[in-house]
Amino acid sequence: MVPSTMSRPTSQQGAVRRATLELARADIGFSAGHFSIIDGHPERLHGHNYRVSVRARGDIDNHGTVLDFHALKDALRAVCHELDEHMLVPVQSTEMSVVNDDASVSVEVASRRYVFPREDVCLLPVVNSTCECLAAYLLTALRRRLGDIDVHLEVGVEELPGQGAVIEE
Repeated sequence: MVPSTMSRPTSQQGAVRRATLELARADIGFSAGHFSIIDGHPERLHGHNYRVSVRARGDIDNHGTVLDFHALKDALRAVCHELDEHMLVPVQSTEMSVVNDDASVSVEVASRRYVFPREDVCLLPVVNSTCECLAAYLLTALRRRLGDIDVHLEVGVEELPGQGAVIEE
């Protein structure tokens, strides 16, 4: 209860109310294969069951919300679905060569050469397939899906519970 000498800020009084929506559900993420290049050396091929989270900060509107949770979940699931069950290949890496044709994608890095079926590969406009780069990619893709909504977004990618990166706008 608020004492009579105090009042709560309300939209009718003109006070801006801000909130942060958090979406970190176990059922939002993707499974993918990859290797990162660390200090010039490629890791072995491996994969993760990535979990993806998002925070959306903004003003609470007259309907009492920052953003519709359903719209946020749908957009995040859609961008995760694009990566799910694919080999993630960063095409902006200066340390590897990527050749893409109709049937396959070949990747050369250090003394290794990989050839993957084209339909199994997701070519990403990033320099590496680290959590940091994946989070930045997903943030850009999520923003594109949500459009010009006046919220500040943060996207997190965990490759293992408690091990990941968060990127914000």
